Amino acid sequence: MVASQRLTNAQLALLEPFSFEISEAELLAMRQTLMQYFRARLEEGAEKAMLQKGLTTVQLEDQMKFDNRTEQLRQIRRSADAVMPDQADL
Repeated sequence: MVASQRLTNAQLALLEPFSFEISEAELLAMRQTLMQYFRARLEEGAEKAMLQKGLTTVQLEDQMKFDNRTEQLRQIRRSADAVMPDQADL
């Protein structure tokens, strides 16, 4: 049996005005608008994080250059562990 999932308030707000059919062109325009909105939020968050960490765009791009994704993730986790001690240690 599949458990029913409730819609979030954002999902309900988006569905309300669209209780009617819209054209494919309107649907595409709506999707593009939503993508622009979430892209702007993502960019703002990334910029804020870069400012907090004192990183420049060049430094961030340098950090993203790697051949082995698994090894890169290990290094990131090790540096994060060094900055934030494990909860058990507190």
